[in-house]
Amino acid sequence: MRILIGVLLVLTSFQIKAFNFTLTEREFSIWDERCKMAFAASGAGRRSGFYPNMTAERNKEVREFAEAAGGAWHYCAGLILLQRAYSATGKEREENLTRAVREIKFTVVRIPQENQWYPEIYVDYARAQYLNNNKIDAFITLQQLITTHPSHSLAYTALAYYLKKENKLDQAITTLQNAPELLKNESAELNYFLGWYLMEANDSKAALEYAKRAYALNYPVPTLRQRLAAKGLSW
Repeated sequence: MRILIGVLLVLTSFQIKAFNFTLTEREFSIWDERCKMAFAASGAGRRSGFYPNMTAERNKEVREFAEAAGGAWHYCAGLILLQRAYSATGKEREENLTRAVREIKFTVVRIPQENQWYPEIYVDYARAQYLNNNKIDAFITLQQLITTHPSHSLAYTALAYYLKKENKLDQAITTLQNAPELLKNESAELNYFLGWYLMEANDSKAALEYAKRAYALNYPVPTLRQRLAAKGLSW
């Protein structure tokens, strides 16, 4: 009897922790291919009907891919839950955000630092934390990302973005200025936002330098150039 009870407790615990996620066709369509692969590796993915003809070889391939990224089907589910939260209110929004943090965290604590998906997943984890009003945790997450991936622009631009949202414009500017010079030479996005934030800090001449870099690197949004031109700073 004791053995039977023990087995039942183990099974119950497994069911509680098991991944259970229902996806709509529209939600499936907005995922990138990495998330589609990761979801295919999960039991929920196999039950979803989105992968009716998957061969054993393909199943092994997607499973290895998703597990190497820390059980990335959880992260991908978290992205959908974040999308659901944007269109929800009240308790439904809170529940989606809380679950999004939990699902993404599952992957965050398991993904190896050398995985190419790592910076993106950490940025989305911080976004989920911030939206769920865990702002201190979000800043800690992004600071950790800067420590582990100091040459990745996402770490700096995301941290600067949330600092600005908290009305800490000077800290946002400092964060971007502290990025390695290599990133300033290569990242159009980093230069664009550094130019934008300097412009908002009424330092348009300094903003011009970074705007020029951003557009030389083919940043696609013309707004900063237009705003500076309106101030008599065009090129």
